[in-house]
Amino acid sequence: MKSQKLAGVAILVGTTIGAGILGLPYVVMKSGFLIGTINILFVAGLILLLNLYLGEVTLRTKSTHQLPGYAEKYLGKKGKNLMALSLFIGIFSALVAYLIGEGKSLSFLFTGTTDYSLQFGIAFWFFMAFITHYGLKSLKKGEKIGVSAVIILMILKD
Repeated sequence: MKSQKLAGVAILVGTTIGAGILGLPYVVMKSGFLIGTINILFVAGLILLLNLYLGEVTLRTKSTHQLPGYAEKYLGKKGKNLMALSLFIGIFSALVAYLIGEGKSLSFLFTGTTDYSLQFGIAFWFFMAFITHYGLKSLKKGEKIGVSAVIILMILKD
């Protein structure tokens, strides 16, 4: 049970932090510290509120659904279709952002420039596709390791 809770927390932290961790310093640098901090706090509050709303809907619904199923139950067929489209666009966009961010990060890490971002992004995609091929259990382990590595790197950064 403890392992399942840790996996759930790792997935929630990984998806909430997500690719934003790669872009936040740049955005704050461009907008200024005060505006950047206000935006981060505002978006964090919205994400917290949305997660609390979803938790409340999940607790009050007797049957278990995925997001399009909840949308259909409470909003009808159009709500389900809109949620499915929204999820598709959101997930696709997030994956593209991850590939771009990881490609640039890996290229800079290994070559000192971002000239090879495309190649590293494609290599990262193949690596993750290989891991995904072996199922969600390997992704759970990878998520725990990845989130732990990000936290350790952020602590040891200085």
